[in-house]
Parts: sequence; C-alpha cells; structure tokens
Amino acid sequence: METLRKSVAAGAAISIGATIYLVSESKLAGALLFTIGLFVICSFGMNLFTGKIGYVLENRNRPNCLVIWLGNFLGCILSSSLIRLAKPSLQEIAGKLVEAKLGLPWYSVLILGFFCGILMYLAVENFRSSTNDFGKIIGLFLCVSVFILCGFEHSIADMSYCVFGISSFRELPAILLFLLAVSAANALGSLAVRFLTVQREKKK
Repeated sequence: METLRKSVAAGAAISIGATIYLVSESKLAGALLFTIGLFVICSFGMNLFTGKIGYVLENRNRPNCLVIWLGNFLGCILSSSLIRLAKPSLQEIAGKLVEAKLGLPWYSVLILGFFCGILMYLAVENFRSSTNDFGKIIGLFLCVSVFILCGFEHSIADMSYCVFGISSFRELPAILLFLLAVSAANALGSLAVRFLTVQREKKK
C-alpha cells in the first residue's frame, strides 16, 4: 500500500506537469515547466515507473514496477479527470495531440519511447548520485525538457494526455495498446543505459 500510495501521488504530479505543457503558448516554456512533475517526485520520494524501472534487475533495489505503473495510471486518471472537469478546453488541445500519437507507426512509438527511457534514467540517476544540489536540479530540467522538445514518448505523461484528450470509450483499446508499447520501450531504454553505465563503472 505504501508503494501504491507513492505511485498514485507521482501520477498526480505528472498530470500537473502535463497540464502546464498543454496550456503553455510557448513549447519551450511548457517543456521546461513540465519538469515540476519530476522535481516533486524526486524531492519527495514518490514512485514513478520510468524512474524506477531502470533499477528493477538489481537485488539491492527491486521495486514492484507493476504496482507502480498501475498506481501512476490511477493517479493520472484521477488528477487529469478533475483538471479536465475544471478546464474542459483541455480536451480539444489534448485530443489533437493524442490523435497524432495514436497515428504513429509502431516502430516510431518504440524508438521514441526507448530514447525517452534513456533520458529519464539519466535524470533520476543524476539526482540520486550527484553531490551538487544545483547539478541535481539542472539535470532534471535538461533531460526532461530535451525529451519533450525531441518528441520522445513518456508513458506516464501519455496517460495524462490520453485522459485529457479522450472523446469516446471506443478509443480505449488503441490507447491501452499505445500506453503498453510506450511503457515497454521506456523500460528497455532505462535498462539499456543502466546496463551500459554499470558495466563502464565496473571496468574502472
């Protein structure tokens, strides 16, 4: 329950970041301010799927990533639904974004999700290991804003966009398949860069 509670909170934090991105007239400003979600998550020890999955194979840090994913999803559904209720104009903005995402070829979804996973792992690992407080923060802002500006796919942010943008329950199967594909690609990217960096450290 503790894992689930922290995961729901993380989903809510990402929903706030997604809202900032959708309402921002400047894409750059939206990308930078979206980072508030990951900043809150890292600062308060919440559980984010894309921040935990890179460590899942290590005995010393084996979070229940399935529970975290479900908790993130629940947090996104609850928070984004409430925000959409208060700001119905978000449906039109997010709807166009979701339509474009669902129209991507499957290989594009996997590639874009893979590279987002790499950047998310680097952001979290830098926050965990850096001894410089400024370095921790700038790492978050650089990695998150870069993956947004590059158009990489982040599974938890996409959950929020889909809740904001869904117009019919008939879209649910396509949305769920898309989210699962992005989640798998995020995981592969995180695990790949974790493996490569750990191997490099061992050689040293």
